[in-house]
Amino acid sequence: MTSRWSLPLAAAALLVLASAQPFAEEKKDDDPFSGTYDVKGTTTDLKSGDTRRIEGHVVLSRKGNDHWAAAAELETDFPTLGGPVRTDVIGTGDGHRKGAGLEGDAHTQLVMQTVPGVDTDFAFIPRQVGPRIVSQWKARVAADGTLLVELSNSPEKGEQYSPTKTSLRGTRVEMPQEKSE
Repeated sequence: MTSRWSLPLAAAALLVLASAQPFAEEKKDDDPFSGTYDVKGTTTDLKSGDTRRIEGHVVLSRKGNDHWAAAAELETDFPTLGGPVRTDVIGTGDGHRKGAGLEGDAHTQLVMQTVPGVDTDFAFIPRQVGPRIVSQWKARVAADGTLLVELSNSPEKGEQYSPTKTSLRGTRVEMPQEKSE
């Protein structure tokens, strides 16, 4: 009895495997956003007009038909009374498709160095947690594949932070599992 079903089951398995690759390509074409991006840009204080560089990584992941999750790990020099301090900007967000791009909200936290010249991730060096920020963001992918992100940033309730605008440009990072053999 097993031999009678072996051939049809093998044929069905091959059919499923053969159709899996075009489906994956179709899904990729339908989702130009998902991926990891190296980003660089500027943040502009809306009150003073001062600008500062910001760079790092942004990850966009499709979580449903019309839902994307965003995660960011960025670095900037945050202005303080004692001068600019190296600061990590870490956060997460959610977005949905709007026209040819994505729109959403994000929540970030600033983690500031307390020892000048020493990375905030260095072991045993105390860090200072800065203000929590809420952002509204828009992202699109340009024809050349560049990710373009615009954020409007303001303090979360109870926090002190001068409102800013951030513009980021990013290139997609090819992950090991995406490399062709």
